[in-house]
Amino acid sequence: MESTDQINIAAKNDKNQVVKKALSMALGTFSSRLLALFREILLTSYFNRTITDAWTVAFRLPNIFRRLLGEGSLSVSFIPIFVDCLMVQKDEVRARNLVNSLYTMLLLILTCLTVAGIVFSEPILKIFLDPSYIAQTDKFQITNTMAQIMFGFIFLMSSYAYFMGILNAFGKFGLAAMAPTLFNVAMIISTLIPDGVFSFHGEGLAWGVMVGGVLQAGLLVPSLIKKGYFPKVSFDFKNPDMLLVFKNMIPGLFGMGLLQISLIINQRFASSLGEGVMTSIYLADRLLELPLSLISVSLGTALLPTLSKFWAENNKKMMISTTEFYMRLNLYVVLPAATGLYVLSEPIVEVLFKRGHFSLHDVQVTSEVLKIWALIMIPSSCVKILAPAYYAIKNTWFPAVVSLLCLVSHYLVAPLLMAHWGLRGLNVSSLFSNSLNFILLIGFFPYFMASLPVRNIVISLLKMIAICGLVAGVSQIYYITLELHLIPLKFFNQVLSLGVTILVAGITLVLASFLFKMEEYNATLGKVFSKVAGRFSF
Repeated sequence: MESTDQINIAAKNDKNQVVKKALSMALGTFSSRLLALFREILLTSYFNRTITDAWTVAFRLPNIFRRLLGEGSLSVSFIPIFVDCLMVQKDEVRARNLVNSLYTMLLLILTCLTVAGIVFSEPILKIFLDPSYIAQTDKFQITNTMAQIMFGFIFLMSSYAYFMGILNAFGKFGLAAMAPTLFNVAMIISTLIPDGVFSFHGEGLAWGVMVGGVLQAGLLVPSLIKKGYFPKVSFDFKNPDMLLVFKNMIPGLFGMGLLQISLIINQRFASSLGEGVMTSIYLADRLLELPLSLISVSLGTALLPTLSKFWAENNKKMMISTTEFYMRLNLYVVLPAATGLYVLSEPIVEVLFKRGHFSLHDVQVTSEVLKIWALIMIPSSCVKILAPAYYAIKNTWFPAVVSLLCLVSHYLVAPLLMAHWGLRGLNVSSLFSNSLNFILLIGFFPYFMASLPVRNIVISLLKMIAICGLVAGVSQIYYITLELHLIPLKFFNQVLSLGVTILVAGITLVLASFLFKMEEYNATLGKVFSKVAGRFSF
């Protein structure tokens, strides 16, 4: 029997491995998100709100199916079983048979979906959109044409997500995280191509999505071939492991389906609120993706194979310890990020997007959306840490039930709040449903696994609230003071003021972390600073 010291050392090593994997993902994701941000700056500057609204709606359509099949229930059902075959049972033949038969089935499903989406895009869009949007004939026609061009994106991105899942199971995270960089490069180039090349203004955006999808999925192929796990065609649809994946998928598919229905409901509500609202919600979502994907998504993705391994080895103690530690780690990064986005929402949006077709009114609407979405980021990020724990024990049905309750609550609450507050009411309803999701998942966690060390999380949370209050105060004072007293050229004034404020807020976070003796600092920022210092040491 292992001693307590041996268990603690092993747990610490596994925690460090998850951090390293998450940092590897975060590095690739960061470069991709920066390019994505530049892409959105070009998009909002070069195109008016009619085109950006149309592209946002059209792009959402294939993304819903992609998230449902590629990055949703399939991935979380496939990885635990693949890890069990490969790492626990040590059966490579069985693992390859699973990879081949599952991908062949996926190809057949995706081909049917793509063809159906292209043929029936117009009636599908009418389900998504409010009648007031559909009544704008030219705008709706542009949306429909873009959707038809981009429907093949389902096939490309679901393949990418499947390839990424295989590589993640081998502990390879960096390349898959870097791959979206190629997608963003393709999108940036398509934005800059003259209109004369295409049949209508904005068509290049749709083709850019398709080219980017090919590049993103294609980048992972050489690594899969090298590993010997590039999927081959296999019609062994009676493969027991594949059938188990689909069995585990059913509740997860239901849950992810509910999430996508929630997005459809949100889009339909938003499309009734006037020109540019769709774009504002999209931009707020993209700004949140930077901090959210850097830590929460990276940690959640890196956690799933590790937690699956612990569960397969019947090592519940390490599983609980790891989940609790990364919940605290997530809060340490997300809470300051949410604070900064809330306090500095308007200058951030103005500096990034106010040029060309993006007006002051667009800035005001987008910054108001960003404030509430910054709050949404907190429960949403925690769900991304908790959900892998449920998936690792092959329980996909409970998150699905929770998703159903949250969907119903959003559907009932949103219209009531919108009647009084319009767009703000829609976003507050989203905040409520996301918070409910987190509360239910963490509340029932002890019933399915074991109690998380709540005391550690609460102590860390109280410290972070104090630190975030300090960061918020410093950010507000510094930005207002600098903007009033720096150079008179407004844009450069704002850029410099915002940059200095963010730098000072970051320094405040580091100093406060030392003051409060935050363990999470050593696992995140401390590791980054140590690596940088090591690179420049002589």
